[in-house]
Amino acid sequence: MKKVKLILVALTSLLVMVGCGAKKEGGGSSESSKKMTVLLSEEPTAENAFNNALNRWAKESGNEVETIVIPYDDQLTKFPLMLKNKDVPDMVSTTRLTRLYPEEFKDLSKDIDVSIFDEAALDIVGQDYGSDKKLALPNQYTITSYFYNKDAFEKAGLEAPTQDKLWTLDELYKNAELLQKAGGVKYGLAVDFSRARYDNFMYSNGGSMTKKSGDDFTVAINSSQNVKTLEKFVEMNQQNVLPKVIWTGGSADNPADYFKNGDVGIYLSGTWNYNMLLTDVSKFEFGVMPSPMGTETQSVIAGGAGLAIPSEAANSKLAIEFMKWLFLDEENYQTFLAEDKGISFIKGITYTPEDEKVAQDYQILQSETEHVTPAFLLDEQSGWRNYLDNEYRDFLKQAVNEELTAQEALDGFAEGLAEKSEWQMSK
Repeated sequence: MKKVKLILVALTSLLVMVGCGAKKEGGGSSESSKKMTVLLSEEPTAENAFNNALNRWAKESGNEVETIVIPYDDQLTKFPLMLKNKDVPDMVSTTRLTRLYPEEFKDLSKDIDVSIFDEAALDIVGQDYGSDKKLALPNQYTITSYFYNKDAFEKAGLEAPTQDKLWTLDELYKNAELLQKAGGVKYGLAVDFSRARYDNFMYSNGGSMTKKSGDDFTVAINSSQNVKTLEKFVEMNQQNVLPKVIWTGGSADNPADYFKNGDVGIYLSGTWNYNMLLTDVSKFEFGVMPSPMGTETQSVIAGGAGLAIPSEAANSKLAIEFMKWLFLDEENYQTFLAEDKGISFIKGITYTPEDEKVAQDYQILQSETEHVTPAFLLDEQSGWRNYLDNEYRDFLKQAVNEELTAQEALDGFAEGLAEKSEWQMSK
């Protein structure tokens, strides 16, 4: 069945239809037309796994799919207009609309068995912590991950950690120094310029952004363990074990490029970069290693996107039908995973590549989903980013740049967050 793409070009919700072939006779938005409209944030490529799943479902079911493409930021203004005009899509792929407008979406747990999903994935994607409703089901799930330069490890005489023999966080830093000295790399460790990468160090050492106090939250970011964690990170940057320029904001360089060029021994990034590295790394062999054990635990930070159905969608039954087709049929879901080349968010089903090396990497990546920490999930539940967001990374940057001490940086952010949120400081 043909797929028609719609692009929203005006606040009046004027849709420009880009078709391939003649329009299906009788096409409309009524249930009888068997047409499902889907809101996306970007134009899908020919390799896009979700788009391909939509096409397969349409072909198998005899239905029609129309996609409405509204850029991520524009959705904040365009979706409310859709609600006002009662012209909502039947399904949306989103990272935040259900959080911003929870009352406008269906509880999908009434139609689909949500027990099949990884619980952390459901929480992260759904973001509706105030109720038991499941407003969005995952269609993309990502976690932070560590990549390493196998050639540099061999040259430095290092064995990579395994799931049975983890490194501690202290060993990670120590071995990063060794890699820099003896592994033939310029930097032992590189970390994306993102608080969502740095915060793994905080969570693994038992820290958190907030704590729960009764029905409310308190600000805990400037705790003693968090200060110690930041002090060590600053020290490693000052010693140039990490490329300091990344975290001082002195360059727009991407640490992924440093790693691809063979200049970095260990790279903390995320699963979304694995396939890019697999394609682009040619100077050396690379692998995936499990997250290190801090003073308290291992830590990965999760993210993703989900599928949601507006309560007033004209063809919500078609959207439910598609979700069941994708999530409840193992063959369909396996095909989706193989095309997506991502980690699985459904229990008991994983992506197993044919290549032995890649399969080993994915086994580690999939197992790392078990290390999404309760502290991270609690911080997500607090919604602290509704009050301050990029300011946190700015304070971290000032600490790395030695404009502020670690204590001053975290105190400064804690005070700002407490003021904006009207939360008390943790004792």
